[in-house]
Parts: sequence; C-alpha cells; structure tokens
Amino acid sequence: MTTFFGEINEAEILGHASRVRSHSDFDPSFAELVDFSGVTGGSVSLSTIQAAASRESIFNPASMHVVIAPRDVVFGLARMSEVYAEKTKPNFVVVRTIDEARKLLRLEKTGLD
Repeated sequence: MTTFFGEINEAEILGHASRVRSHSDFDPSFAELVDFSGVTGGSVSLSTIQAAASRESIFNPASMHVVIAPRDVVFGLARMSEVYAEKTKPNFVVVRTIDEARKLLRLEKTGLD
C-alpha cells in the first residue's frame, strides 16, 4: 500500500513504481493499493498521468491495481490513468473509499482502521 498526502507533484507520480520496486518486501505477485485520500492539492500534468499509466507494470499481469481517490479532481485524474493503463495494467480500478478497495481486494478490516 502506498499513501500519498498533502501536495503531490509529478516527480512523486513518476517515481512511484521505482520506489515500490526497490522496497525490500516488494513481491510482483502482490496487489497494488494506492491511497490518495490525504491529497490536498498539487500539480500533475495530463502528460505525466499518461506516461505513468502507460508504463509496463512492475507487478504480474494478473495483479490488481486499486486507487482510492475520494476527491472529485483526484478521482477524475485517476480515472484518466485507468483509461491509459488498459494495456499495461488490465486490472486497474479507481474507487472512492477504502471500503470499496477492501471489497475488491478481499481484505478484512484490521483493528488499526
């Protein structure tokens, strides 16, 4: 799970995959959950969204990619990513809430929620 918060920028979006891949616990068979619930603003161009979404996935082709984007602007940008990712990440889904994400990924709530 990756959580973005505050003001986001293009470098964060473009560098996301390499940061995930370099993590010592990374496993390409995992599902990906990206949470933008804490994002308050930022500046990310359409070309950056297209470039990031069009890159080959670091995960296995069957892995789910779920993005949580409750705010309208972020949701709209994430939905654009979903369209651009059709070929590179066929299981890319954008939802509004963590509960929707959990349901898609078949995750149970923990005591930390």
